[in-house]
Amino acid sequence: MAEEEYTDSPKMPVFIDMTTDFGFKRVFKRKEFMISFINSLLKTYNKTERVTDVTYLNTEEVGEVHKDKRIVFDLKCKTQDGEYFIVEMQKRGQEYFDDRIIYYMSRSIATQGEIGDDLWKFGIKKVYGIFMMNFNEKRELAHKNIRHCGLYDYTNGCEYSDKQDFWLVNLPQYRKYKREDCKTDLEKWLYIISNSNKMKTMPFMREMPVFKGLKTATELALMSPGERDTYMWEFDAHRTDLAAYDYAIKEGYEKGEAKGMAKGMAKGMAQGAKNQAIESARRMLAKGFDIETIADCTGLTPDEIAAL
Repeated sequence: MAEEEYTDSPKMPVFIDMTTDFGFKRVFKRKEFMISFINSLLKTYNKTERVTDVTYLNTEEVGEVHKDKRIVFDLKCKTQDGEYFIVEMQKRGQEYFDDRIIYYMSRSIATQGEIGDDLWKFGIKKVYGIFMMNFNEKRELAHKNIRHCGLYDYTNGCEYSDKQDFWLVNLPQYRKYKREDCKTDLEKWLYIISNSNKMKTMPFMREMPVFKGLKTATELALMSPGERDTYMWEFDAHRTDLAAYDYAIKEGYEKGEAKGMAKGMAKGMAQGAKNQAIESARRMLAKGFDIETIADCTGLTPDEIAAL
């Protein structure tokens, strides 16, 4: 009889939650996990490319002139062939989330321009985006596990260019999966990402040896006391943030009238999340955490934290 896969109580996790900033970056800042995850996606979508090495890039991208908006990616890397991957974990929905994706992808293409080089003739490398959404989409495609998007030629009914390719992954769909439902390498990866903090054992290690290393990297008992403290602080902030988000939605529905409901929801969600982030930052400052760590955990800017 197979060992029970889930813990009896979520209060005593075996593995870190990979949807938190700490868990997400702890895993995907390691090359072997990033390469395995990217290749599982490329294979699923019949892409001929395979990644053998990645170089992590600065996650902060500044425009060519001072008025350009600064972009901070979760993770960005460059492959051995010079192609780019943006990998993001989105914890909450945003009004202009689709526009943000297009903006991120476009900036990563535009910054390839070689200023001052008269010989550059607009040859660009592919930019891939993997955007994992840890929330339920409120749209007609919410039941879809993954949406694959790119540049499309409506006239000919085919792809216009492969230089911009991105996927929107609906993580809550993978919480509905059972272990036996996972057939592809990508499904196995997304199942683990979505359910890591509930799992008692690491699945699929026989089929995919990379998960043996993932078990070691994400098991709470193997972390140093400092790492566990940092994670638990962030997980508490993450859990409280989600609770505030859910409450704001509920409050927005209850108080909003038909015409003002959307505005009330947005305002309530933003204010509730901001207040909770400030409170978490104050507690972390009192514990001696540095500003960069607090910014990663709460989503506040360094200036906002310094003002506390």
